[in-house]
Amino acid sequence: MVRRTTIHKFVTENGYQLIEKYGKSETSRMLKLSRPTLDRLLKQFPQAPARTIPKYVFAWEETEGNKVFAEKYQGLLRHYRRYVRIGMRAWLLLDKKDPVSWDIEEYRKLWKAEHFRDQATGRINFLSACVLRKWMVATGKSDLCKLEEFGTKRLKRPKGLKKQWFLEDDEITRLIEATEGRPLLVGFVVSLLGGGRASSAMPRSSTKTKGIRPIDVDDRNNGILMFEPKRQEYVSRLFHPKVIELLKRYIADEGIKPNEPCFPEYQCMREALNETAERAKVSKLADMVGCWHITKHTFVSQGAYHGLSLEVLSEQTGTDANTLMEFYAGMKEKKMRLELLGEKVEIEPFHEWALRVIIDPAVKRYEAVKREFR
Repeated sequence: MVRRTTIHKFVTENGYQLIEKYGKSETSRMLKLSRPTLDRLLKQFPQAPARTIPKYVFAWEETEGNKVFAEKYQGLLRHYRRYVRIGMRAWLLLDKKDPVSWDIEEYRKLWKAEHFRDQATGRINFLSACVLRKWMVATGKSDLCKLEEFGTKRLKRPKGLKKQWFLEDDEITRLIEATEGRPLLVGFVVSLLGGGRASSAMPRSSTKTKGIRPIDVDDRNNGILMFEPKRQEYVSRLFHPKVIELLKRYIADEGIKPNEPCFPEYQCMREALNETAERAKVSKLADMVGCWHITKHTFVSQGAYHGLSLEVLSEQTGTDANTLMEFYAGMKEKKMRLELLGEKVEIEPFHEWALRVIIDPAVKRYEAVKREFR
């Protein structure tokens, strides 16, 4: 692997143009990069990558606060890079004010910032609070840790709240009706009914996954082969024939080649879902960073309610059954009353529910949304 700084230097100093004009050996000498490094870089990136390191990252690395934090904690914290990333995000939120200058008012702003807020509890999330306390200590503000307002007690999300975090029928309907792009519409349907993580459906640079490609779609067996980065293996997921038809139609309309990703990058899709949630007035997703993961929670919660067994849920999602029972299965009261008290109630089968709430409205909406150029 080539370092990000090396890639950035090569791209910003027009390395590709220099190679074309002078050749590899001369370019290696001009840019002061070894020939093996140059060969590895060209193998990894035959063409210039779409994104390199933003300029603000270099400005962040030169701050006194970042250097102080590195001196105190680098090599000691297990997830040191994550702590630095959260610190950089805080730095950006405070208009690039050096961390050594952050005072109590700045930390109060960070404690209330939307980016660090847990959407389920409405307070700062536990990880961000712990990391910001580390920054207090590193920059000589350890006295602030003693204040109750910057404490971490009762910040951990109760497990019961995870069970409630899924989309209800009316929220799904509003999101589909508010969708304005075909990639988002089709990706949303596939994610809702596939039960996988976001990176198994769409490309994501952090996990180096390509998402779903046309060659992964098995229309004969109504299946899609999806890569699960957490398990590092492909999982074959079954879909209603109408979902496969919609996906194939989308691929044809967009002119996607067999080995190309069907959907844009995860970050673009996530931002599009945030905007759609804001229009649809689904507040639990409108400003949430990890909003796409709710599709997996929704599949398991709605699937459990509409009659899917735990074994089927585990197979489709690729998640251990015990984990599903503890964190994902949001059982509704009327199903519990059916099983525990014997009260008769009609439960709509999952495939009928999916057709009524998701598939048919999405197919209808597909005709109305504008075509997005890739």
